[in-house]
Amino acid sequence: MISVLIPVYNYNIISLVTFIKSQLLLTNIDFEIICIDDASTEYFTGNDKLHELHNVTFYKLTKNIGRSKIRNLLVEKSKFEWLLFLDADVFPENDNFINKYLTCIHSNEAIVYCGGIKYETTKPGNDKMLRWVYGRNREEVDNAVKQEKPYQYFFGANFLIHKSVFNTCKFNEGIVKYGYEDVFFVEDLRINNIVLQQVSNEVYHLGIEYNSVFLDKTKEAIDNLCHFSSLNTFSTENIKILNIYKKIVKYQLTWLFSSLFILFHNLFEYNLKSKYPSMFIFDLYKLTYFCFLSKKT
Repeated sequence: MISVLIPVYNYNIISLVTFIKSQLLLTNIDFEIICIDDASTEYFTGNDKLHELHNVTFYKLTKNIGRSKIRNLLVEKSKFEWLLFLDADVFPENDNFINKYLTCIHSNEAIVYCGGIKYETTKPGNDKMLRWVYGRNREEVDNAVKQEKPYQYFFGANFLIHKSVFNTCKFNEGIVKYGYEDVFFVEDLRINNIVLQQVSNEVYHLGIEYNSVFLDKTKEAIDNLCHFSSLNTFSTENIKILNIYKKIVKYQLTWLFSSLFILFHNLFEYNLKSKYPSMFIFDLYKLTYFCFLSKKT
């Protein structure tokens, strides 16, 4: 009935898989857990022991294929009609996690369910503060708010989807670098009028990156966005940065925002790597970098 699909990269998933399997065993439904390691550069001996668990399959790729392609590959290897995607660095908030999703399935109210993300209340060290602040402010959202704008608050780290739907709206394999693959995927769902329901079934995001790593990933994501927006192959309705950029272009201010990045990006990064990173500066950092890239293309 359910295939649990976990893409893995540089993370120990023994605890997550063991926890999910223990909940599935209590339901008496058919299930499988498939994990694919996308050519991790760090070695976790525990992950190899997943072969010893019944109904659990663990594959290791020798070449990294990226976040989109590995998710599509997980589906290709699955055999059940419902697909539960979980990132490797998450952990369910409660012991009723699987049952909540089963209730969704039996309700027949939608064919895609997004469970949401939470962050631990304990602050990390200053060198990981940016990712934690961003997550708490932008990703940890009250369910009532998410239900008003279900497509805006979709997170690929924790969602349930029927395989027939996924096969019509797969992850875009043209996205090789990090970033925006979830946005493009959910935009396909919206364009195709596929019902997405937000449910309160959160997982904790545990893999908080260092500030410098998160900033590098952010710039890589903006690179992606700049490239694909130039192709005009998708709607920009739900992508805030592109909507603002259109206004900047309209008033011929691209040069100004590009110059802001050139002149002040070091100051922006100084704040973003500090104990008190500003989300306003983070947004400005992304927008000015996007304008800087657009001037170069």
